[in-house]
Amino acid sequence: MLVIAIVAGLLAGTAASTAGCARNTLASPTLAGGAPVGAAPAGDWSTGVKEAEVYVQVLRRYLSTPADNSFPGQTFKTIYVLDQAYLDAGKPLGSQERGTPIASNTQHHITAALAGVGRVAFIADRETAIEKKDGCPQVRDGGILITLGTAMGDDHEVQVAINGFVACLGATWLTYVVQNQRGTGWRVTGTTGPHAIS
Repeated sequence: MLVIAIVAGLLAGTAASTAGCARNTLASPTLAGGAPVGAAPAGDWSTGVKEAEVYVQVLRRYLSTPADNSFPGQTFKTIYVLDQAYLDAGKPLGSQERGTPIASNTQHHITAALAGVGRVAFIADRETAIEKKDGCPQVRDGGILITLGTAMGDDHEVQVAINGFVACLGATWLTYVVQNQRGTGWRVTGTTGPHAIS
């Protein structure tokens, strides 16, 4: 009887210890941008996160906030958006070698939701939106080229990096915090990490 009680106690202690370790493993380590290592990209969440809704809020905030996009009072005729999301989109020296495709239904939702902001055009190659004038690369037709970051987080809060490029001396990099608020849905609540301007 004493042996059974000791073994049962050891098993309960091991289970509690293992559960505690599992929680700590998911909660504490972070990526360079501050997102949890164990977090899944928004497109992989099976519990209801809507990638399109998150990206719409990020783009709406970025395009309507001169302090974020560095172009006070400017309306962009065309908003070119790369059709892949990159983990390091918020870093000026990011490699952007491998991206995660943004699903076509997500693209359509974003395009429709932002119709009042500007014409959104998803493109596969950044060079199709760029032309050179006086040796300076710039976006065609008075537009802006946007690279979205992979949405990292959970059903309550995500972080999404963004890079906006207009010309050789007109670009910004930052990371937004987007929260799923009761009654209103996903909303940008601020930024996190470094904010770079060129």
